Amino acid sequence: MLYRARQALCRTWFELNCSSLRRTLPIEAYDERLTVVTMLRHGDVFMYLLAVKSFCKYVGCYPTVVILDDGSLTKSDREIIVSHIPKARITNFAEVAPARCPKGSCWERLLLVSDLSKDSYVVQVDADTLTVKPIPEVKECIDRNRSFTLLGDGSYPKVEPMINASARARTNPSTEVQAVCERSFDQLQQSGSLKYIRGNAGFVGFAKGSVTRDKIEWFSDLMRSIVKEKWDEWGSEQVASNLVIANCDNSYALEFPKYLSFWAHLHVPYEDAAFIHFIGPHRYSQAFYLKCARKVIPTLDRSEKRNHPKERLAALP
Repeated sequence: MLYRARQALCRTWFELNCSSLRRTLPIEAYDERLTVVTMLRHGDVFMYLLAVKSFCKYVGCYPTVVILDDGSLTKSDREIIVSHIPKARITNFAEVAPARCPKGSCWERLLLVSDLSKDSYVVQVDADTLTVKPIPEVKECIDRNRSFTLLGDGSYPKVEPMINASARARTNPSTEVQAVCERSFDQLQQSGSLKYIRGNAGFVGFAKGSVTRDKIEWFSDLMRSIVKEKWDEWGSEQVASNLVIANCDNSYALEFPKYLSFWAHLHVPYEDAAFIHFIGPHRYSQAFYLKCARKVIPTLDRSEKRNHPKERLAALP
């Protein structure tokens, strides 16, 4: 209870000090060759606008914007979103067709991504992220229709054989679903032919045609066969996302520390990062999120005024 109260107070302070974001120009989101997807809840609308506007600025185009409402968005939330992204498409998570995998815990988001990726490159962007500098590696992945993922904290920095990932995971005693799954990979008959990457689902690029419902269900069935009901816990969707990305052709792990999550580690040069995921436990630590946001917000309008969307449309596949 105390943690939630503290986080709410910090969020209010953050939004107050970044209120100029509300006066930035709306973004034109219309290019169907690239789709940006975010699962969004009521309390994160302000952060989300900052995340998507900064991403669009540095990715250099105006993608189609799809928001998956977790069921908590209010009429006012939707009005605010549309005022900043007039063509945003807002879908309720209950509208996503079910599949043979767990319910909730972001699984509807992954299923929605699979539906959209039939016709578009899809980037999953969490609301608590911020793009602060150019991201040419991401632009190249999009242009080449190459899947990518943000790395998890302390992750092995590339796609590797599943057997190797399983051996490395044995040193992790955590009982969280991701750690349990990773330690259990060697129990899979298919482990010799599969790959894995310990990614972070907060920022993932899915190449057009790279993920299908059949593939998601297949991975889900495999993991349930070895970890049983554990697979229904929060975090299993990230494991599935990691498996999808790792087993795509030529997938790319975004280089750390240019792309990272903010854990407030003293030895990490966060100031050099281009893309930052401000995870919950440390989101407001050291006021670093606020510092970065206040630098980015004044540049958003200038970007909009300098280049009309139709003049800087990226050459996407």
